[in-house]
Amino acid sequence: MARDSGLIAELVVKEGKSAFDGVVSLVDVAGGTGNMAKAIAEAFPEMTCTVLDLPHVLSGLEDGGNVKYVAGDMFESIPAADAVLLKVLLPKEGVSGHVPKSR
Repeated sequence: MARDSGLIAELVVKEGKSAFDGVVSLVDVAGGTGNMAKAIAEAFPEMTCTVLDLPHVLSGLEDGGNVKYVAGDMFESIPAADAVLLKVLLPKEGVSGHVPKSR
């Protein structure tokens, strides 16, 4: 997935600019090292982009410019933002048998 992120990010930014109209903050859920968020942040410098992923994935990564990293579990909490980006849909039972808590 990480290898495809650059190409996908390029297409999203180029072809989907209108989708970001009025968006001031965005959280990229399970965003890995932030390739998609970085591309969006570069194209829209007024937007704050947050990358949410597990602590071991974000280990060693540092916030920069309008991109910040938040270690956490998407099944527990997602940071507040105007838009949430999910690049992959999960089955109802989640991954690795993790079942999201009912609210």
